[in-house]
Amino acid sequence: MSYVDTSMLKNSTIMLLYSEQDEILTDPPYQRMGGVWNIEKKRLLIDSILNDYDIPKIYFHAYVRPELTELGFKYAIIDGRQRLEAIWQFMDDKFRLSNDFEYQRDTSVNLAGLSYGDIAKRYPKIRIKFDSFVLPVVTVTIANDDLDLIEDMFSRLNEAVPLNAAEKRNAIGGHVVRAINAVSNHPFFVENVKFSNSRYQHKEVAARFLLVEDSLATHGRIVDTKKIFLDALAKRYRVRGEPYIEDIKNKVSLVLDEMYAEFSLSDELLAAQGSMVVYYLIFRNALDMGESNKVSRRGLLDFRKELAENRKRAENDLESSFQLLEFDRLNQQGTNDASSIKERVAIMSAWLNLSKTDVS
Repeated sequence: MSYVDTSMLKNSTIMLLYSEQDEILTDPPYQRMGGVWNIEKKRLLIDSILNDYDIPKIYFHAYVRPELTELGFKYAIIDGRQRLEAIWQFMDDKFRLSNDFEYQRDTSVNLAGLSYGDIAKRYPKIRIKFDSFVLPVVTVTIANDDLDLIEDMFSRLNEAVPLNAAEKRNAIGGHVVRAINAVSNHPFFVENVKFSNSRYQHKEVAARFLLVEDSLATHGRIVDTKKIFLDALAKRYRVRGEPYIEDIKNKVSLVLDEMYAEFSLSDELLAAQGSMVVYYLIFRNALDMGESNKVSRRGLLDFRKELAENRKRAENDLESSFQLLEFDRLNQQGTNDASSIKERVAIMSAWLNLSKTDVS
């Protein structure tokens, strides 16, 4: 039987935790992505520490299983990653205090705009005081390191925090989440995709690609690529179906190999999420029919140019293509609806002269 046991970590000073960074796993599977905080939030946290304000508790999972401790990790962060990383970045001189910072203990001491290194040189006693600040760290010991309980605790702790859909799904864990992580690390996402990955946007698109393959394999048609269906996929294969998920992950990777070879570095065509599934299905169909030579970046740019010119013709009451106008309309609304995806794939496929224009 699994249980949760909590206790306050002794000797949890800032300097001690900084010196033990290599023993603290910051990105367990259920964690949200690092680097989410902006500079203002980081500065506010350092301000709070220097001015002796209480800060929220940080939760560590204290590992029990020896095979994990052999990897060098004593703890994994359940909650508090953004706070710890902000503190460590400040100590590494990655950012400075705000220009309006006020040291409330002694307002004659001007720390505004200083880095950690500056403080160490000019005000060593304040640096020591900062290093000695005790962070409120709660260690969580769970029998058998039951991942289900850990993930549940993470979700509960973050219930009042606006996690986005991809971050919540990441906390589900299991075979699909691992497949999402693997797909989102494909060179296509790392090099070609232009939009940010600051809040797991790449994982959200990777999940949609996997859902497309699953729905085609199980139903012979695609379903809406919305949160409810993405979450259902993750939950359905959370603890079972590993060979099947591995198979559809490999199918996605084959299509992404084709896309990676065609798109350019930080490609302007891949600046938004709305068209990603459409592009995926176009490349997938071309690959299935042996017509990959018909789908090129140049062709996709020409298609986009034709959309713009057709739009202008319509605005000027000149002869225009209803199909291209419909593509424009669908590209602006309901981009995750299965009907919208299928119609846009059909229109683009016909324009590219592909033999297969449907989604099946």
